[in-house]
Amino acid sequence: MKKIASVALIAVMALSLAACAQSGSKQIKVKCPACGYEFLAPADN
Repeated sequence: MKKIASVALIAVMALSLAACAQSGSKQIKVKCPACGYEFLAPADN
């Protein structure tokens, strides 16, 4: 039983790390409503 719980915990931790790694690579395009210029928003770190 202890082995199954350990494997499940490791799997959950690996999935949570994979989700965090992919979310940082998104770049959001922003369009200025006044002039219409489109640019990439800076990343929040």
